[in-house]
Amino acid sequence: MTGAIPQTMRAAVVKDFNKGYEVRDVPVPTDLGPHDILVKIAAAGYCHTDLQVMEGVYESAGAKPGLIGSHEPVGIVVKAGSEAGKSNIKVGDRVGSINTFGFCGSCDACKNQGQQLCEKLVGMLGLTIDGGFAQYMKADARVVSKVPDSIPSDEAAPLFCAGATVFGEILASGVQPGQWLAVVGIGGLGHLGVQYAKALGCKVVAIDRRQEGIQTALSVPSHLKPDKTFVVDSEEAEKRVIQELQSSFYDSNPGVDRAIINAEARSLIKFTQQFLRKGGKIVDVGLPSDRTLEVDPFALSFKEQTVRGRLICTPEECQRMINLHAENKCKTHIEKTYGVEQINEMYDHYQRQDLKGRLCMVF
Repeated sequence: MTGAIPQTMRAAVVKDFNKGYEVRDVPVPTDLGPHDILVKIAAAGYCHTDLQVMEGVYESAGAKPGLIGSHEPVGIVVKAGSEAGKSNIKVGDRVGSINTFGFCGSCDACKNQGQQLCEKLVGMLGLTIDGGFAQYMKADARVVSKVPDSIPSDEAAPLFCAGATVFGEILASGVQPGQWLAVVGIGGLGHLGVQYAKALGCKVVAIDRRQEGIQTALSVPSHLKPDKTFVVDSEEAEKRVIQELQSSFYDSNPGVDRAIINAEARSLIKFTQQFLRKGGKIVDVGLPSDRTLEVDPFALSFKEQTVRGRLICTPEECQRMINLHAENKCKTHIEKTYGVEQINEMYDHYQRQDLKGRLCMVF
């Protein structure tokens, strides 16, 4: 199999911050460490973080011109390092990878929180080291998940950031079956979050400022549709939603039990706090580029609410998410796929306000 691997490959690299991408031939990364695998990419998703990489948000973390983007890769293992078998990964497996690459396994974060927070992490795919917008990509066998045959590669690719992030959010919220979860922001993450929460037995309120987002949430199998939906596209609509939800669901201590926020508007935590129950929890992964969020301090203290973040889920949780997705026939909404030579068209498309779901590069 190794002999069939070419020396060069087509890849989409960051030309310069805010200057778009350049498609060129680059060497195939065949120099594998013990835990490394070489993946022949079938599909790679475009994520909001890819846009922020292009905007220079991650420059201080190590992003730079020449980087191959995408941290949502899926493909076939074509070469494996000497220790990859210990992770039950072998040549011929179809896998996807979260962005974690080269964790140490010995630091406090690795032992107690998850390898995605490793203090000695070598890098993050598509953010600080080369990712999946290329014909081949090097990954860490210890963090990849096997992809069931029932999930097409283009639908599987976004699960390794969008799916992994929103599933991690749901777990971090502590929501239980039968409780109400508000999913705020129904884009690439949110439309998956609604489905996963329903698959876990929760009741779901879907909220977005765009009708397109709500349409996406409703375009899934009937058993995975949200129980309530709201379009919040004005101050008046915001007031109506708050008024309705803060008096709903429970005779005593009304409101939603938990909430996850998947959009970057600074005011969303403060907005969501108004209909979160006393003792409720919000998990936010919106990551506004200006790095600030608005929190209602009175609701935080007088209602003893919790606001926390989550990066992505652990490798073990990611495999659980992939299996949940397949078993419950969840759907990844792919609006359009592009070839590697069309990377700048995909970059432009991602920034459109009417975007539904995800965009994906396919090979």
